[in-house]
Amino acid sequence: MMNFSHKKQGLLKQVEQTVREFKLIQPGMSILCAVSGGPDSVCLFAVCLHFVKTYNLKLAIGHVHHGLREKDADEDASFVENLALKSKVPFYIVHADVIAYQKKNKLCLEEAAREVRYDALKKMCEQNGHQAIALGHHADDTAEQILMNLLRGTGTQGLTGIVPKRNFSFDLRKDLHAETLQIIRPLIQVSREDITHFLKDVNLSYVLDKSNQDSRFLRNRIRHQLLPLLQSYNPNIRASLNRLADIQRTDIHWLEKFSAPIFKRAILKMDDKQIVLNKEVLKDQHLAIIRNLFRNAILHVKGDLRRITHDHIQALSRWIFLTEKSRYMHLPDNIYVKFDYEKIHIFFKNSSKVIPEIEPQFSYCIEKTGRLIISERNMILQLDLISRDLVNINEDDSKNDPLISQNNAYFDADIVKFPMFIRNVEPGDRFQPLGMNGHQKLKKLFNNQKVPISERSRAAVLISQNKIVWVIGYRISQFAAITSKTRQVLACKYIKITDA
Repeated sequence: MMNFSHKKQGLLKQVEQTVREFKLIQPGMSILCAVSGGPDSVCLFAVCLHFVKTYNLKLAIGHVHHGLREKDADEDASFVENLALKSKVPFYIVHADVIAYQKKNKLCLEEAAREVRYDALKKMCEQNGHQAIALGHHADDTAEQILMNLLRGTGTQGLTGIVPKRNFSFDLRKDLHAETLQIIRPLIQVSREDITHFLKDVNLSYVLDKSNQDSRFLRNRIRHQLLPLLQSYNPNIRASLNRLADIQRTDIHWLEKFSAPIFKRAILKMDDKQIVLNKEVLKDQHLAIIRNLFRNAILHVKGDLRRITHDHIQALSRWIFLTEKSRYMHLPDNIYVKFDYEKIHIFFKNSSKVIPEIEPQFSYCIEKTGRLIISERNMILQLDLISRDLVNINEDDSKNDPLISQNNAYFDADIVKFPMFIRNVEPGDRFQPLGMNGHQKLKKLFNNQKVPISERSRAAVLISQNKIVWVIGYRISQFAAITSKTRQVLACKYIKITDA
């Protein structure tokens, strides 16, 4: 076994402090170290090995072969296996097909690799009785994560960065101290530079993943381009972002503690796949508490908050105060939220428990380009990004242009923002029709176009940044209209299912 007792200062001292502060390790614990072979994970394993005698730990190494880098990935796996053999700890490896998983679940490559990796590590723990998964995230990762969240449009929760400790699966019926698989991050308060120096000092080798230099991935662009730029303005930007995360985690912890009894009072029914809330209990609360309760409810049903944005939470929070009889929102990953007079149902679409009937009221969140089926209106909405050169629309074109009426609409892609929403028309809806200076109620638009009363209730609107950009099939808005300065176009096409 490695012995770093003479290296107590520096990194090890900081890690020991982190372990004590966040109670990451308990005596007799069985820990699976996730080791890719890179510097962060090798350092993680080294410090966990350092704690074996102190805490009487049972240690093992888990490695996930993603099947992405062929020979390089094989060499990484061999390196990690040799590390386990030299250290005399159990070694587990899972070979995964990330590309197949990505295509099946329609995810980006980073997201697919992450989900495959976490699922594989969880199965290793279940099969071998480990209580925690140790991951090699460090302070630089927290800084990068906060910037990534900000660029994607986070709420306050996204400013917490990467937490030192959490349950693998979120369940409102369990707390962090319950008997459940945990994720721990002993290196979360040390920097990438500290890790590199430590490995050099103790003469530990590691492998480098060439994909970490690939600028196609947002995280890499943040690491190699954005952070160095910010560092030129503030040399301590990484420390500042980590301090922000610490402050935000403390504030969120207080909010969670304050909200817990309110949430308990609001829950009418709960199981693994759904939760039913008392709408009236939520209506009496501060907006910060309402948002927090929705986040936790979705987290309970979905298991994570990936692809759930601040805009989703904000829209749900507003719906509490609407008086319509029934409506529901479709969130990412087949999560549905149905609002009735007195209750709010949050559930998986394929749940066998509570499946609402199709109601006239609807709202769908659109996170990216692609095809969305709106079953309530027997329609398909197709969104594509295209070059400005492919759209023959002049800046002076107005409602008479056939390209911007009926089934097609085109918008300046630099102005419209995702997530967008498509929903039914609501009383009092207003927008600025293309070519007009002022705003107009949709009722007047329908009157002017002699739309029958029976058809008006079935109209749908496309929304970006809380503005109606298209009364589908009737008129587009001046907001995000194509101009001579437009570089890229969001092309929207409305298709009746009978025509599809």
